[in-house]
Amino acid sequence: MKRILFVCTGNTCRSPMAEIVLKTKLRLAGIKNVRVSSAGLTANDGDKISKNSLTALKKLGYKPYGFKAKRATGNLLIKSDAVICMTAEHKKRIENFPNVYTIDELTGLGDVPDPYGQDLGEYIKTSHVIEDACNVILGKILDNADGVGVFGFDK
Repeated sequence: MKRILFVCTGNTCRSPMAEIVLKTKLRLAGIKNVRVSSAGLTANDGDKISKNSLTALKKLGYKPYGFKAKRATGNLLIKSDAVICMTAEHKKRIENFPNVYTIDELTGLGDVPDPYGQDLGEYIKTSHVIEDACNVILGKILDNADGVGVFGFDK
């Protein structure tokens, strides 16, 4: 079983959206050997996903579940086969751990903007960026038939 961990700041907006989107895409593609989770560098364990994140996901057709935030602990980072940060700044804080990437490094789509505290429109824009990024990540996983690297991600 391979593990992907999405990381952002508080684990209530961006990384939970990415977790839900990629989990759904993997399930629909029939991929069962990849686990997806998320965590925040300054998360409060047990916080709920933000209301606007839920609404944005539902507008895209995703069915969010009973999500609870968790902090990105060293143990969690080490156990992950790929740690995918929403921004370069997030990566800087944990770059000493193995297999740490940014969304931009994997997709070329840039950092994922933080919608925290903004209106629903910003959350919807962010959810589209995340969905686009997850499409690229899914493609890399599907194309990794030769087993080179972790999920075919290049450092």
